[in-house]
Amino acid sequence: MESVQGQRIVLCTQDSAAVADLRRGLEEAGHAVRAHLLGSPEPDDLAGFHLCVIADEHAGADPVAFCRRLRAVLGECFIPVLFVTGATPSPLRLAVLEAGADACLTRPFSAGEFLAQVRALLRIKERHDHLLEKTAEIRHTTRQLQQAHQRVDQELELARRIQQSFLPQVLPEMPRVRFAVHYQPCGRVGGDFYDVFRLDEHHIGFYVADAMGHGVPAGLLTMFLKKGVRAKEIFHQQYRLVPPEEVLERLNRDLIEQDLADHAFITMIYGLYNVQERTLHFSRAGHPHPAYLSGDREPELWKMPGSLLGVFETTFMDRTCRLRPGDKVLFYTDGTEEVSFEGRPPGTESFLACLARHRAKPITELVSALAKDLLPQAPQPDDFTLLGLEVSE
Repeated sequence: MESVQGQRIVLCTQDSAAVADLRRGLEEAGHAVRAHLLGSPEPDDLAGFHLCVIADEHAGADPVAFCRRLRAVLGECFIPVLFVTGATPSPLRLAVLEAGADACLTRPFSAGEFLAQVRALLRIKERHDHLLEKTAEIRHTTRQLQQAHQRVDQELELARRIQQSFLPQVLPEMPRVRFAVHYQPCGRVGGDFYDVFRLDEHHIGFYVADAMGHGVPAGLLTMFLKKGVRAKEIFHQQYRLVPPEEVLERLNRDLIEQDLADHAFITMIYGLYNVQERTLHFSRAGHPHPAYLSGDREPELWKMPGSLLGVFETTFMDRTCRLRPGDKVLFYTDGTEEVSFEGRPPGTESFLACLARHRAKPITELVSALAKDLLPQAPQPDDFTLLGLEVSE
């Protein structure tokens, strides 16, 4: 902060001789003083002063009107006003204070008392200017933060559009099987990812995956996943469908080789469905176990071991199941573990109870009903993906 000495003070009066003692005291205290005739137009550079002293030492002066004009001219600019008078009636002092003066001194007073009042008002001016400066800095910082937030918002929107473009826009249609999906990230860029793709006239490949975390880092992992899945190998005029356990093993090696920070990992289920033989061949990497529905039987989980992708070199087990018309299999992410159904504990118990409630529905209606019942009304704490397969005649 500036020192309260050496400040610019305008002394407004109609009788310079009557306030000579005030001017002398101010100048001896080191202040720059300019005299101004009370009642004349206000100085053009009034905003450059630190204090205005109005001395009513003449019977014809109108300090109240001058003070009002002064405040009107200054507008948002703050300059303390000290009213000095020799009049004893309190109504005049009250009127000047109400017109905009900040303090009032009535003669007689000592030179020390006058200078003390001046210093007090200058300190107020100093603190006001300091706060004004800090406010300007805060506003500038706020604008910078708003601009940065806007840039981040635009980048997130771009990342969302890119990630959405990687998801299948339409699920493939083949005889004797139907797929349905519900995908809902908890933010604009999610860590969940899925894909369903036709490999030849008899086979459909699909997967559901969950990258660690949320937001852009998790979204980048899902994009890596999209590029890393190699489901089919072509050799001249021939091709080979890569078994699910081999798909996961290759992905695992690729992820480890990236040597990503923060121990990035992915959970995933990869499946291969043969529509001609109605066989489902799948492998699991640390992902929630698939849920199986058949007829009026209670839903069951197909449990099998499988490590996370990106942690250490390992092999993955596979399982092959022959399905019948009407059978349904659900693949989902751990967002289902955060919600409860009809007062049951969150997790598997709630999920299976909800699945049992809607098991008779066709797969599209079943997936929609599960999402409606399981997704919380409040902001969801995790991404939610549910992919359903139903065998048809």
